Amino acid sequence: MLNGRPQTIAFLNHADVMNGGELVFTMSPSPVVDAFTEFPVSSTAGWSAPVPTISADRVFRQSTRVFMNTIAKDVEIRYTTDGSQPTRRSKLYIAPFVIDKTTRIRAIAMPPKGQPSYEVEAVFTKRENEWSVLSTSGYSTQYTGGGDDAMVDGLRGTRNFASGEWQGYQGKVLEAVIDLKERRPVAEVGGSFLQTTRSWIWMPSRIEFESSDDGVNFTKLAEIKTDVPLTDETPQVKEFLAKLLAPVSGRYIRVRAFNIGPIPAWHPGAGGDPWIFVDEVIIR
Repeated sequence: MLNGRPQTIAFLNHADVMNGGELVFTMSPSPVVDAFTEFPVSSTAGWSAPVPTISADRVFRQSTRVFMNTIAKDVEIRYTTDGSQPTRRSKLYIAPFVIDKTTRIRAIAMPPKGQPSYEVEAVFTKRENEWSVLSTSGYSTQYTGGGDDAMVDGLRGTRNFASGEWQGYQGKVLEAVIDLKERRPVAEVGGSFLQTTRSWIWMPSRIEFESSDDGVNFTKLAEIKTDVPLTDETPQVKEFLAKLLAPVSGRYIRVRAFNIGPIPAWHPGAGGDPWIFVDEVIIR
């Protein structure tokens, strides 16, 4: 309304222009209070407790302490450690507690009145070995997989490259030396890798494994040539394994995974540096 007079507003869209049409709205000089007889209504059935938090070392060697918390007052946290669904009768969280094996914890917050919270779940994994990664060719600080020992910590990644378990190497050979802490027989070697070409991540073209007793002089164990087409754009995780003709003893295992070279010409990133993403080196 301008100076108390109704205004006429015309709207034109692409179809109007093509067909020569015009849509006109004429506005009244004063509000029309009964233009709408119904209004949307939103409501809640009752107060619901906020979801509690569960924190501990995601991967641990011997044991780890589990902490739980909630931002609400006068709310109990009930939890289970056997994977079952928590209820009002489940164990009451009073203080931090220790776990010494891989554990799936599920918890809910229970208020005196109102609805319980949604359930929260966390899995904490005990390492199956004491191995360590002595050196690498330099993984990305953005995709660490959890740190130096990511390739031997037992955590597996999903098809989401940003899930946190993947260790990324761009434009270089992935090379790492793994210390098994003692001389032991090795009958099978391999690795788990990710391919999601739309994010510039491909399977390695080949993977080599070597063993050593002193960490200096290495002997070749196996070479694996991968078989996933470069043009396969389906996000996928795959293990590549090689069984040895006979077990070979050694303390150190060196792995090299070679990238595909410059990104192929058909790809939007043609000529750029491809990534290799690894979540686990397998030694059995």
